[in-house]
Amino acid sequence: MKVDGANLAAARERVFMSQEELAEALGMNPYVIIGLETAERTEIRDNLGKDLAEILFVGRAELTSYPDPPQPVDESRPDLEDDAEEG
Repeated sequence: MKVDGANLAAARERVFMSQEELAEALGMNPYVIIGLETAERTEIRDNLGKDLAEILFVGRAELTSYPDPPQPVDESRPDLEDDAEEG
């Protein structure tokens, strides 16, 4: 699933959550949320998309910009490869 950072940030702000609070609810590092919202990474696993949608009270479609999804993460960046695989 590809996430649109602006859509994610807007959904998070509608439920008055900080990036840190969302990360904590997901059991993740806040830098994952920051990376998604700044489009440093866009690919996530479907189960994370489902969890994000549930926590933010939105449909998964609201977290993406389909049919024009963001570009995929640059796989040549070693600091992002591990996170992209974890999804």
